[in-house]
Amino acid sequence: MKMRAVYQANRGQALEDLIKLANDRYRARKLAVIHKVPTAWVPIRGPGGKIVSAKVEEKAAVDFLGHVLLPSGPLPLAFDAKEVSRGDRWPLSKFEPHQYVYLRDCALTGAFSFVLIGFGELNRFFVLPFPELERRWAAWKDRTGPASVRAGEPGLVEVKFWDYLSCVDFRYCNQGK
Repeated sequence: MKMRAVYQANRGQALEDLIKLANDRYRARKLAVIHKVPTAWVPIRGPGGKIVSAKVEEKAAVDFLGHVLLPSGPLPLAFDAKEVSRGDRWPLSKFEPHQYVYLRDCALTGAFSFVLIGFGELNRFFVLPFPELERRWAAWKDRTGPASVRAGEPGLVEVKFWDYLSCVDFRYCNQGK
């Protein structure tokens, strides 16, 4: 399935919908259990108590949480999905500080933490493992490094959306855990 075609139908959900398909496939094959973290909403009631709207009560720290089964046992994971509809750069400014802190804390406790970036126009997907995100984030904040991540740069792992966890064994082992 091409990501570009999905973008046309519903731009805000394209990558997450593809990830959910992959997650269903992982679960059916008993390889991983990963779920979308819902955003907490508070209903706004109008006259008579009828719900007329809603507002975000609390932002979710990341988009997805779960675990993947490795030969050594289950490995917790936490990740956020980011879409780039046009071009080949994802600006680090599109990543919220609370998301960074959550991924850092997960990595510190042994989880495989990463950002999955989908470049719609290119129909390419990359995993940005937390150690690489951490390096880039610090350089960006210190103004010693670029403000964006470019598709295909060293440090990113290209994956297919239906098997975005194909890099977990390799990447996790190289984090020294």
